[in-house]
Amino acid sequence: MLQQPAVPATSPAGLTNTIVNTTGNTAYVSVGANGATMANYWVNGVSVATTATAFLMTVPPGGTCALQYTVAVPVWFWSECTPAMPLSTVPVANTTGRDIDVVFLGGGAVTAVTMNGLTTNITQAPGMQPAVAFTQGVPLTAGATIAVTYTGVVTWAWLDPINMTSLGHSDATNAAAPNTVPPTGAAGFSALNTLPYAVHAATGAPGYGTGIAN
Repeated sequence: MLQQPAVPATSPAGLTNTIVNTTGNTAYVSVGANGATMANYWVNGVSVATTATAFLMTVPPGGTCALQYTVAVPVWFWSECTPAMPLSTVPVANTTGRDIDVVFLGGGAVTAVTMNGLTTNITQAPGMQPAVAFTQGVPLTAGATIAVTYTGVVTWAWLDPINMTSLGHSDATNAAAPNTVPPTGAAGFSALNTLPYAVHAATGAPGYGTGIAN
């Protein structure tokens, strides 16, 4: 699985705050300024972009990346399959073999999204996607084509939801509402220990009721 690391603190030319790509795969890191003033995008200690409000970094296995910024904290998405952002209205096919979600980032504006040649009613302003809101992306099934009409500086991220491993367990509020029954015992939540039934006389375990064979 591809990890989704937190955006590091700003890193000046000394590159004091870098993230190492430990996934074993090339990571395509889509960055949106999200209100930040961007100064540098670094890959393996080399500046690959400066003031862009959106940029796609290609980080090789074992490579490093870093961001230099002020005012606010950018957002980013790590993916194994994000292609380069094409020119406005140019279609791209999803050849990943996966059903994915597409989110947009940047300082421009997306005015239309076309799927398989058909214009949808989806419009989505980039730069509005926090790093845990991938479910708000545009669904793109395997084999489908997507074309985006946009102006300004825009990039995208193609996300396989199964790879969003920074999201919490279902007990965590950033993934779902907390369970109504709190975790119990050393091993955490167990449905067997929370059933609203009397303890079975034979085993001491929850059952349908004392004296009932089950």
